[in-house]
Amino acid sequence: MKGDLLWVYEGLTQYLGDVLAARSGIETAEQYRGALAFSAATLDVRPGRTWRNLQDTAVAAQILYNANGQWDNWRRNVDYYPEGELIWLDVDTTIRRLTHDKKSLNDFCALFEGVGGNTPPKVVPYNFEDVIAALNQIAPYDWTAFLRERLDSKSVHAPLEGIEHGGYRLIYNDNPGEYIQAHEAALGDAPAWWALGIDVGSDGRLDDVLVGSVSDKAGLGPGMQIIAVNGRQYTPALLGDAITNAKGNSMPIELIVVNTGYYKVVKLDYHDGLRFPHLERVEGTPDYLDEILKPMTTAPKAQ
Repeated sequence: MKGDLLWVYEGLTQYLGDVLAARSGIETAEQYRGALAFSAATLDVRPGRTWRNLQDTAVAAQILYNANGQWDNWRRNVDYYPEGELIWLDVDTTIRRLTHDKKSLNDFCALFEGVGGNTPPKVVPYNFEDVIAALNQIAPYDWTAFLRERLDSKSVHAPLEGIEHGGYRLIYNDNPGEYIQAHEAALGDAPAWWALGIDVGSDGRLDDVLVGSVSDKAGLGPGMQIIAVNGRQYTPALLGDAITNAKGNSMPIELIVVNTGYYKVVKLDYHDGLRFPHLERVEGTPDYLDEILKPMTTAPKAQ
């Protein structure tokens, strides 16, 4: 299996799937931005990106698909799906900026995916150079350097330029918002990832622990189960309240956890309150992200 270009196929379909859901009215623009903020923030606190670049998650796809979710943030997973979405958003906003809103990723898709016009199904292989050539036909630019910088980077942070060029920025506050509320209601998760660095299920079991977080430093690990929070039987809501109540004081959050039949008390010295990601509009900048989500009135022609 050769997966080096999966960021094109899977990343682009991930991007288009989410954008088309908003364009068609299946979800609102606010819901789209909530989902994008959640995905971007998850990628932005992924310490494994400092040793494994995005390109390698595509090359290693066949061994990552079935990898265990424990320590996923350090090993990384098939991140070319969600991070590929960020890259193609950046491509879209860059094309719009370079062409002064005359062209967009829609034109690239019509050219690159519409080879030969309206034909029966056929196999049309492509390589990296074909992607670059098609992008240059839409908007001349150093696309090779643009893409290689994002694919090969071992930066601590995710590529958020597409969001920023779209007129928004990633922020955190204590309001979960509609998307995260729905996410937690569906899965029963506790609101703790961007605060304590633990992905906690409805039963208190730790699905993952963020490397370098306060929980990691306190000795928590995936597979452990929280039994009690500050002396009371665990519930997701109780953990959220404990995070909120610890803000602005010096008292640690005290957990009782069980691991392979052994119990221990863990104290988390965290006092910054709940943190949830959102996209905030940056006034005075082009609103490309809003434009991208509008229904298309005319379709670009295949070239």
